[in-house]
This record gives sequence, C-alpha cells and structure tokens, in this order.
Amino acid sequence: MPSQTRESAKLPSVLNDLPPFPVVAIKALQLVSNEKAPLRELGELIGTDAALSGEILRIANSALYGLRTEVESALTAMVLLGLDRVKSVVVTSALRHYIGRSLGAPWMRICWRHSLATALLAKELAKASQTSEDVAYTAGILHDIGRLALAMAYPTRYSEFIMNPEPTSLEILEAERELFGIDHCEAGETLMLRWNIPKNLVLVASEHHDLPRGNDPGVLTIVRHGCRLADVLGFEVVRGARRPTYEDVLAEMPATSRLPRDQQDLAFLIASKINSIEMS
Repeated sequence: MPSQTRESAKLPSVLNDLPPFPVVAIKALQLVSNEKAPLRELGELIGTDAALSGEILRIANSALYGLRTEVESALTAMVLLGLDRVKSVVVTSALRHYIGRSLGAPWMRICWRHSLATALLAKELAKASQTSEDVAYTAGILHDIGRLALAMAYPTRYSEFIMNPEPTSLEILEAERELFGIDHCEAGETLMLRWNIPKNLVLVASEHHDLPRGNDPGVLTIVRHGCRLADVLGFEVVRGARRPTYEDVLAEMPATSRLPRDQQDLAFLIASKINSIEMS
C-alpha cells in the first residue's frame, strides 16, 4: 500500500492503549540517527534511565562484543565499545525494553529474532554501500515495530495468525488488515510518527514490503534485502508457502555485496550473534 494512504491510517483503540515507547529511548534514537552525536551526550542521556542502562550493560557484556573485562557502568561500556557499536547496543536495548515481558512468549520471540536478523544482515550489507552501518542496523531492527505492537496488543490472535502460512508478504498485509483493521506497516508508521522517531526510520517501517522504486533511499533498499535474507535463512515470522531461494535473493543484491555463497554459513553466523545477545 502506498505510503500516502498509510498516513491516514487510524490505530485501533487497543494499540492506543499500549505503553508508549520510552521517552529516553526516543531521545537516544534521535541521537543515534545523528552521525555527529557526541558520545558524552548519549552517555548522559542513557544514565538517566536505569532500565536502559541495565540493558546496555547486559548486551555490552555479552559474547557478541567479546570485551576482556566485565563492564560495570554504562559509561564505561560506551567508552570501551566506541560510538559506532554503542549505537547498535542502544537501539537493541531500546526495542527490547519496549517489548518488556512479552518477549517471553514464543510468538514474540519469533518476531524479535526476525528483527534482530534483519538488523544484523542490513549492517553487513551496508558495508558495501554508502549507507552508515549503524543507520542500517537501526532501521533494520525497527522495521517491524508495527508487527511487534500488533503482537503485544493481540497476543492470542497474532500468535494464531503467524502460525498460519501466507504465500506472499502482500497477502500477509491484507490478512492483517482483515483481522486487526490495520497492517504492521501502517501501525509502525503511525506509532513512529507519534513518537517523533526520525523520518528515515519511519519510511523503512512503512515501505519495507512495497515494490522497489528507482528513487528509494539506500537504507530502505538495504533493509528490504535484509528482511528477505532473514526469511530465507530461517528467521521468517510467517512461514509462507512460497518464498525465494537464497540464490534468488543474492542475485538481487549489488555486485559489491560480499555475503557467503553458502546459505548455512550465513545462517550460522547470524544465529550465533542473535544467541549472544539473547543469552547474556
């Protein structure tokens, strides 16, 4: 559905009743989206929120980053990791903090792992482009925020929905509109605009299932590729009856992309990174 139609979408009352995205997390995302954001300013902001600070410590101490000593303060974590890696930690922490206890549900974990896989793959793809790796990661992990919101608002119905295979992403959006009165792209755009999330991230959440256009921003194209790769590598949310092969998706990539030719190698790499985040 074109974005100009989505802008008029109204949230069902149950989505309006969801807790808002944490204010500190929104401010952190705004800073993260600014490539010139000073580390100290970001550190001072995070220090005002105990839950977000705790999440950053947990992820910073995970095997994913391999720090030699245990980090005991968010500021120390930021200094040791450096600004670029801190941005990835902040956005991961913010989203996990928003999901909260719902992450314990199997259906939410499926959605969460898809978002993580897309983010990690988008970051890899950005290495061969002019798009910032951190922006690609941030856009990737937030691309399905509308789906996460629907899953939190309708836990039973959305759990049943994702267990019923749909053959194409377009039909998934249509099915969501029939079941919930709104699809996850519409929900993501509306919520993110309400939260004053940077517009480049809103665009990705709104249009990542749309057909490509010649003037699409680089980050949107990267996240689309990352999302499709996540699906074929086994991190899909809805197990569709039809989906492209790994070779099909690789053929859509720019020639500069340097992904493993073996599908299992890439799937193992992404799964290992996700497990490092989840098990810390």
